[in-house]
Amino acid sequence: MADTPTPQVKGKFPSSIPYIIGNEAAERFNYYGMTAILTTFLIVQFYNPAKDPALTQFAEAKANATNHDFKAMVYLLPMFGGMIADWFWGKYKTILRLSLVYALGSTLVALSVNNEVLFTSALMLIAMGAGGIKPCVSANVGDQFDESNSQMISKAFDAFYASINAGSVLSILLIPYLNKHYGPMVAFGVPAIAMLVATLFFWAGRNKYRRIAPPAFDKNRLIIFLTAFVSLFISYVYFDKILHLGTGPVLGVWALAVIALAFVFKKQWFAKPGNFVGINLYALINGGFSAAAKEYGEEKIEGIRSVWRVLSVFAFIPVFWALWDQSQSEWVVQATKMDLNWLGIEWQAEQISFVNAAFILLFIPLFSFGIFPALNKMGLKVTPLRKIGTGLILTALSFVIVAIVQGWIDAGARPNISWQILAFVVLTAGEVLISITGLEYAYTQSPPSMKSTIMACWLITVTLGNVLVSVIQTNIKNEGFFAKFHGADFFWLFTGICFATALLFMLISPSIKEKSYIVK
Repeated sequence: MADTPTPQVKGKFPSSIPYIIGNEAAERFNYYGMTAILTTFLIVQFYNPAKDPALTQFAEAKANATNHDFKAMVYLLPMFGGMIADWFWGKYKTILRLSLVYALGSTLVALSVNNEVLFTSALMLIAMGAGGIKPCVSANVGDQFDESNSQMISKAFDAFYASINAGSVLSILLIPYLNKHYGPMVAFGVPAIAMLVATLFFWAGRNKYRRIAPPAFDKNRLIIFLTAFVSLFISYVYFDKILHLGTGPVLGVWALAVIALAFVFKKQWFAKPGNFVGINLYALINGGFSAAAKEYGEEKIEGIRSVWRVLSVFAFIPVFWALWDQSQSEWVVQATKMDLNWLGIEWQAEQISFVNAAFILLFIPLFSFGIFPALNKMGLKVTPLRKIGTGLILTALSFVIVAIVQGWIDAGARPNISWQILAFVVLTAGEVLISITGLEYAYTQSPPSMKSTIMACWLITVTLGNVLVSVIQTNIKNEGFFAKFHGADFFWLFTGICFATALLFMLISPSIKEKSYIVK
């Protein structure tokens, strides 16, 4: 079937959306179920102090670093998934084909729970598959709309985000239970089955999708893709798999390699009529975007400007993810040291993060239909940038709670898990204001030719946040400078970083202009 837009009934909610949402729910069941037990599994199975006394003090830091390294790759590789979709295959083929890679990686994880090398290699396959589909799935939601029904796009993104959390609630509750009672092979195997279901569900809607065709094949783009991907792969294998230095050095060396290769293959990287890199370089050398507009046209330059406006917002988001992703790792470790009796039930530490997904399902309609309309009626206009600024403040406040709780634990107390649940409530409110807003902002504020790529840039903010935590945890493991930030001080460190980021964002954001792009 050709990748051409499928006509939609004017003014109607697209019939393809349920297939996209069902696919996302099953895929998220896979991802959150697997990551719910990942940190504690690594500690028990591969970094167990009982098996290796040298790990006694730093087993938790090593497990957390490994978890954040994995997540960093999961959210870095969407850059390449976006390129594949925008330049070569289109979103539908990219999602379908790389979902199969994702399912293969998930299956191999379940089959390699006794072999660390195979297990971490299988995680890389998952990262590659997830990287292929992540920038495309949410952008594909936006592609199902045109000018006649564009007013419904916010509700579609709300439903899309709700599907993420519907899948994650069930998996976060179920998979730790399966791990405890049936072992890790079953616990990782069930998410693998869910990924196969997700792929089949997406394929079932193949005749419903409105597809935006990719441009004609361009060998210059293929060279750009290959030089960037191969250099990343080599950096990853050497610095992470051989030297075990984590993703921080990987990204640093890769950035230098890409710059060098860009000049080696400058005909492709900077070729006329010009790509994003080439046009920006031309503007830098020749006196700015006004000069570039004469060379490339005002419409193309306005698209470049819009990308930079989006990226100026995204620059503040990594700090949010640095804190949020700790709720799936560092907070889990903290929960193992707390009284887990809540609502008359003795919970497992890995299950507690289900409250995040549960409160997301509650907060989405509360904010969309209650709080936001009420604030607008009061004359307090709710804008995407104001949502993000407020979300950063709430995220920092959630870490105030967690830091206080960790202080009690350091003092020998065993506080009840209800304190961490309170932190989850505050963190979830911040997530609603930042993450959902960011998904919609990434799509609506980017030009049609770069929507998947910009969505990949949004996902790279998750990578950068996880790299920040990984670098600090790796430094702690190696008894470096950050080793003094242990216990409660570790959480206070990130609290301060987030508050400072929120203040800077609120000072800068009023000067950021916005322009919406909806595909006709």
